[in-house]
Amino acid sequence: MSNVEITLLGLVVVSLGLAAWALKYGLKERRRRKGRPLFDGDALPEVNPKDVDNIFAESDTGTALTAEAIVIGEQGSQASTTIDEVWVLAALAKKSKTIFEFGTCTGRTTYLLARNAPDDARIGTITLTPDTMDTYRAESDDPDNARWTQIAKEESTFTSFHYSGTPVEGKVEQFFGDSKEFDETPWADTCDLVFIDGSHAYSYVKSDTKKAISMTKKGGLVFWHDYSPPCVGVWKYLNELGKTHPIKHIKGTRLAVLRVS
Repeated sequence: MSNVEITLLGLVVVSLGLAAWALKYGLKERRRRKGRPLFDGDALPEVNPKDVDNIFAESDTGTALTAEAIVIGEQGSQASTTIDEVWVLAALAKKSKTIFEFGTCTGRTTYLLARNAPDDARIGTITLTPDTMDTYRAESDDPDNARWTQIAKEESTFTSFHYSGTPVEGKVEQFFGDSKEFDETPWADTCDLVFIDGSHAYSYVKSDTKKAISMTKKGGLVFWHDYSPPCVGVWKYLNELGKTHPIKHIKGTRLAVLRVS
């Protein structure tokens, strides 16, 4: 083998090694970013919690104590919100008098919103139940329709919730039924905080979002859960809406947020 051939072979080996390292790093980085693609021109811009609200201000020692909140771990819970995700919501609930949640599920997040909110706060939340499940109306062109219909029904089996029988139950107004049929007009321009975590079918994300924005007062916040490529309805709709609204993705979470203006 000539010196030229040896040199070329060496370059090939080095190139393959670099390619393997880049792939490994890319997969690791994607996992760190909660499934967010490394290259996606449509993806929402990322921000830190401190960029969302000054309650999350940071000092040399870390996040300020103004962001202290009561949370419950996700172990053993059907709900998929992480500690960091519920912490962001719970901390903001401390300064929110009127809150609404699309998608009660077990009521874990509902409880944490109510537990951290002021004593005179009002928290509304809506879910399907076994008795109202037949009202669920996905659209035929919703991506992965059958899967998200099944998940929506699996998460709508509860009639007693995490907040039931607790001291904060009196703050909560529970609605049962399909969110597409929910009349949001009594809540118009009243909410400081709205959390959307109902059906992840595209048509439901779109419907819940339109209602949420109309329900939120100027300066209030709308949050979405599960902003990630596997949740194609959430991912697709928010990337579309992000072209006309300043929606941001909170780093290290699956939360997206919009401050209503």
